[in-house]
Amino acid sequence: MDARGSAGGRRGAASIPQCRRICPRPPCHDRLIARKDAAMKPTLFGPFAGILVVLAVFAGCGFIADKDQIRVAKFKNRYITRGELAKVIRDMPDEDRIIKNRGDMLRILSNYIDEQIKIPLGQEVEELFKSRGQTLLPRSAAMQQYFQKHEEDNYAAMYMAQDPALFGMSKDQLDMAKEQMDNEIDELYEKLLGDAAVGYKAIEALKAGTLTATDAEYEQEYRLRKGEFKKFEWVKFLAIRFPAEQPGAGKAAADLRKRIDAGESFDALIAEYKAKDPASILESEIENNPNLTRFATFWLEVSGREAGEIVGPVYLPDYQVIGTTDASGKQTLQQMPAVYMVLKVLDHRPEEPLSLEEAKPQLAPAILIGKMMAELRKQNGVEIYEKKLPDPAMFGDRADKPF
Repeated sequence: MDARGSAGGRRGAASIPQCRRICPRPPCHDRLIARKDAAMKPTLFGPFAGILVVLAVFAGCGFIADKDQIRVAKFKNRYITRGELAKVIRDMPDEDRIIKNRGDMLRILSNYIDEQIKIPLGQEVEELFKSRGQTLLPRSAAMQQYFQKHEEDNYAAMYMAQDPALFGMSKDQLDMAKEQMDNEIDELYEKLLGDAAVGYKAIEALKAGTLTATDAEYEQEYRLRKGEFKKFEWVKFLAIRFPAEQPGAGKAAADLRKRIDAGESFDALIAEYKAKDPASILESEIENNPNLTRFATFWLEVSGREAGEIVGPVYLPDYQVIGTTDASGKQTLQQMPAVYMVLKVLDHRPEEPLSLEEAKPQLAPAILIGKMMAELRKQNGVEIYEKKLPDPAMFGDRADKPF
């Protein structure tokens, strides 16, 4: 479903000033003048001598016409060329294709090689888990991440829809859209499975004593990422809810609040509404995760409230939860409707930073997985020739087309 762009494009002939700037040898311009004088004399090559000189100059500057001949890395028994890297970049989603310098090139190349290691490893470890009647990672984890990423595009609702007219589609179009979503979920699942497999290998190595994290490594990682480690504000609540799609839902919630303000017991009202419709009662808990911006309005009303406080009417937008497993073994999503509600806070915890000891469980994966990936790269004979990577910075306004 992602829009695809192209980061390809051939580099035009470099001007003399460019060559002078980037060539590590004595100025190519001087060599060109000297060779031009020599080329004026009759030689065996005749009229082709000038062409050969120009080719020699560009070769001296590191410009090789065939990008498929420039090796930028080695993986197992094969080489990765600039041409292969160019294709990887062309196939990337637009939001991931941010290339400003050679460091970005190195990041993309490293991630590409790591995927070649992790995806087969994920399949291997998943087979091991299946032989034990277990699973390393459920596909629903990929579904949840995928639909969260495409929340604004309402992919989850489209995926579950039975009526194509709701989205201005024919049945065939909706089926094709769902098939493409499934394909993209499967691709994401492959990657997540690979990540989980590396984590599993790291844990096994930790148990075997072949992989450890030192106190110094914990402290260094904590210093670098201290601002990330927080306990999100959290609240547990009991609510009487009114589906937003029902006419007068907002007024019904407001009228309920008036009854509470007039002195009626919230617990007595819970019993009253539960007797009429058990589905109108919701007991739940939620964290104030700033990444989930759709709940920002809810938290404007609820943030900082203590146990026993009555809040509302407050609007809670629709959201999805993992439901049952269908006949094909895939877990389904259950759509929870948007509601207006009046709630009672049962428990509340404010946001607070994690200490080093509290953060260690979150620090350990980055340290141990980093070490495990280094070992896996070594086992797979990974070599990266960083100096052979193109440097987008030398292409000026063509920095997105270094190939």
